[in-house]
Amino acid sequence: MKKITLATLIGLVLNGCGGGGGDDSTAPQPPVETKPQAVQGTINAVNVPANTIEVNGYSYDVASVAYGTDTQFSIKDLQENMMVAVSSSSKAGALVQLEPTMVGMITHIDRVNSTFLINGATLTFSLDQNIEVNDWVMVSSLPQATATGLGYKVLSVVKFEHEGIANHYEIEGQISNLTDIQFKLGAGINVDYSNAVIEDNAPLLNGQWVEVKGQMNRDDKIFSASEVDIETYDASDNDNEIEGVVTWVSNDKSQFELNARGRFMVTGATRFEDGSKLNLNIGVMVEVIAVNGIAREIEFDNDFDGETGNQWREFEDKGLATVSDNNSMFILGDKRQIHIDAYTEFDDGLTKDNINGQHIEVEGVIIGSRYVAREIERD
Repeated sequence: MKKITLATLIGLVLNGCGGGGGDDSTAPQPPVETKPQAVQGTINAVNVPANTIEVNGYSYDVASVAYGTDTQFSIKDLQENMMVAVSSSSKAGALVQLEPTMVGMITHIDRVNSTFLINGATLTFSLDQNIEVNDWVMVSSLPQATATGLGYKVLSVVKFEHEGIANHYEIEGQISNLTDIQFKLGAGINVDYSNAVIEDNAPLLNGQWVEVKGQMNRDDKIFSASEVDIETYDASDNDNEIEGVVTWVSNDKSQFELNARGRFMVTGATRFEDGSKLNLNIGVMVEVIAVNGIAREIEFDNDFDGETGNQWREFEDKGLATVSDNNSMFILGDKRQIHIDAYTEFDDGLTKDNINGQHIEVEGVIIGSRYVAREIERD
């Protein structure tokens, strides 16, 4: 639940006591915390008799539960640690939208090593004994830095016997190794998008976080996409609170990325709870309220165990840039390859088309063995 600070508690006590005989009408009042009308995060608790769920520390009366636009569920289908988006703007109660990272059939289970295979991805999680091979499940997860790339820290695996889920495959993840017909997701899921419908005909780029629907081909281990949607936080407003893991922070902590799919600015007006600006580091868990890309409030999850952060690494370097033929990467001095993706920002009039031969400074994040630029400026 949301915490009351010491300053707020003292203010409440003083107000209740009359503030030592002063005029209460002029005394500063403690801030009134309002429940966000929309939150994105994991379910903390489910209370079926009361018809409520708790997400990001707030309790919501549930009016409906849905997956996509057509499949309806009930509160009895919900479990702790499932990823959801909740909207409470309706007078009837909260509209709960299931937001799994993967939906599909489990094709292999290794209970000794706590791993299972779904949609071409081997994930680590101790499954319930009632979940078996060929069961259809929803997987909720957060981005996880691994030795091979941006993988998945599994939060929950929920089995469903629902006609709206059977034979439905879905994967979310970050694009890498993009070609004209294929790309990789996460730490190595191969996706063929040659026959897919791309949302709004937007160009696909390395580094984008996407939601892919289609069919898993078990023989050739390739996910055949029928639809690819680019996922961002561009639509978030001042009533929307987003939970996630910080996947990059600039050196001066003026901006950061959340869940590898959205960048937020930090200003002098940004409020911090349960921590300070100094605690804003890659791999930490936060809840963010943002307005037009500017973080209004950042709350740190002090109970976060840090397991998604132990592989996160950042880098900073400078040197002469030599660009490759496809402009998607360059050599910095004689040191290493630096990749350019959808979240790379250029300053000082630089672009990926004119950095060749320029002396530059680079900040970025290391994903597996790949050095990916986040900010590039002149040296």
